[in-house]
Amino acid sequence: MTGADPIPAIREEDAEGEIAAIFADLRATLGVPFVNLIWRHLATIPNALPWTWSLAKPLYKSAEFAQAADGLRSEAAVAGLDAIPDFVWDCGGVPATERARIGRLIDDYNLANGLNFLAMLVASAALGSEIAPGGAGASTDAPAPQAAGMTLPRLLGLAELSPPLLRLVREFDQFGRLGQSEAIASLYRHLGHWPSFLALACTALRPYHLSGGLAAAQQRVIAKGRAEAAGFDALSAQPSVAIDPEARARAAGSIDTFTRLMIGRMVVMGGALKTILGPT
Repeated sequence: MTGADPIPAIREEDAEGEIAAIFADLRATLGVPFVNLIWRHLATIPNALPWTWSLAKPLYKSAEFAQAADGLRSEAAVAGLDAIPDFVWDCGGVPATERARIGRLIDDYNLANGLNFLAMLVASAALGSEIAPGGAGASTDAPAPQAAGMTLPRLLGLAELSPPLLRLVREFDQFGRLGQSEAIASLYRHLGHWPSFLALACTALRPYHLSGGLAAAQQRVIAKGRAEAAGFDALSAQPSVAIDPEARARAAGSIDTFTRLMIGRMVVMGGALKTILGPT
């Protein structure tokens, strides 16, 4: 565990050699300016990062795969949720210029989370099976995603958050949970640069958490994701490196936890945050 991450993970600024190269490839392939926690965590397990990335990378180049990820984000919509009026954001200390920055950050996370969720479900099936994944199948390449072009604020470590902000981040991270894990969503830590936004968003989304609406949306996303992922085995590639049984078991356990408890939830929460933010 590092000072910046609640679970073992390689920080982007600390990555070296092959890990740094894969991180750069992830950013370029997904078109986002960061590497999600699941990939940074896999980098702590011997050969798990190159094994999983070499398997999954062809998926990210598939137009069908991108469309399936878009479908997951549609499935994540929370009934009854609406945008917070601009004047409320303004009065709460979140002006339009900052809402635009927040919106671009959330868009990047939403893009990455939908794609990563499906890819990890495909990888999970491969890790749990002795049957090798298919190798690149016939598919029209998806257009390369484009990064938002903003200067990304630094991902804050939990120790850097003030006591009330840390409590807010931890509280928000409970919304929609289907079970407990040590991981805390990176999106909330990134949004810690805008405490007023997090506070208003937490207040707006709390009723949907308490009613079970966020959890229900996550269950729909997980069910749809599992059904969709089953059709993409043939597009994945034979991993380019070997992974020993112990590392394989660790990677499989981590990916299972992230797909059951983390990434699908953040598909829902990212969509909900973008909805309440409104047009930016």
